[in-house]
Amino acid sequence: MAVVQDKITLVGNRHSRRVQGFVAAAARGGCAVNVVPYVDAISGRCPPPTEGVVRLDSPGEDADAYRAILRAGIAPLRMASGEPLDQDGIERLELARGAIVRPRQWFFGFREILHQLAVDWNDPRIRWMSTPAAVSTAFDKLACLERWSQLPTPRRIPQVWSYAELREAVKQRHARLFLKLRYGYAAMGAVALEWRDGNIRAITTVETCVSGATSQLYVSKRPQVLRREAEIAWLVDRLAAEELVVEEWLPKARWLGRPFDVRAVVIGGEVQHVVGRANASPFTNLNLDAVRISRDDLMHHLGGRWPEMTELCAAAARELPDAGMLGIDVLVRPGGKQFALLEANAFGDYLPGLLHQGLSTWDAEVRWLRGRKELAA
Repeated sequence: MAVVQDKITLVGNRHSRRVQGFVAAAARGGCAVNVVPYVDAISGRCPPPTEGVVRLDSPGEDADAYRAILRAGIAPLRMASGEPLDQDGIERLELARGAIVRPRQWFFGFREILHQLAVDWNDPRIRWMSTPAAVSTAFDKLACLERWSQLPTPRRIPQVWSYAELREAVKQRHARLFLKLRYGYAAMGAVALEWRDGNIRAITTVETCVSGATSQLYVSKRPQVLRREAEIAWLVDRLAAEELVVEEWLPKARWLGRPFDVRAVVIGGEVQHVVGRANASPFTNLNLDAVRISRDDLMHHLGGRWPEMTELCAAAARELPDAGMLGIDVLVRPGGKQFALLEANAFGDYLPGLLHQGLSTWDAEVRWLRGRKELAA
């Protein structure tokens, strides 16, 4: 099958490793890629594509794109009765690596930009690898969980906006809760919280740096342990202002003594790359130096439950049918006999070095795209 060149338009940061990885895979597959930076897509400086596939990639690792997305979030956040950072404040931001900066405003801006791209890039001859609406939904943890209402997920606590509201909502003497930013990613703003009578402990990926009268939150690879309730309440209040998803903190199965979960990459509705993630802390994200567990080891560990786990991932992806690729995270209960969906990731294919049937995630995506009519000569 011959492949027509220049048929893939990729919106992303051309200097990021994930974009470079996909471009290299496309070249191996005989496809050329036109990379459009987010700032150009937002400003309209580049003409809309008129044919082929459009791939939306992560806007990460680009400070100019981050600021542009925050600016786009000012009006929609204000419409939602939020208090956005204004234009001047955005320009003064120091976007240090790992800083947690206005994730709710960022999401509102990103959703607005994706919606506008869907309106402006409307030639009937183009096809989205994942539609803008699907990417927006995958970025919204609560929206995903609502799509998965008929699938197994951790029990969820109704939305709270403060630590006081959380304690009012959960009155049990002993509780284990997992708090995540609704619009976070890569373990940003995650808190594993437990209290028993008067004892309380929070394990979190958040590190707080104080300078004078101001404080800045960062993602830390080394989990922080907090034991003073006032300190925990302050952190929960800060995170709740950006919207939280609060779930039951379920125990995980263990691999060599460490709790683990599973990331499955679903491409075109088919579960392909699968990797286990084990860590000594409650947070198993690979960017936090979790240990990879191979597909073969996972299959051996889960035994006859393996097909059930992969079918659950496929079922989760079917609830977002316009997403050509999704990373699906699955919790494995102790004993390996029960599973719970945790979240979806629109950009969940960044697994360098992981092969399935001899292909990287990006190679597998190119193979899938080559089978689509718009890439075939």
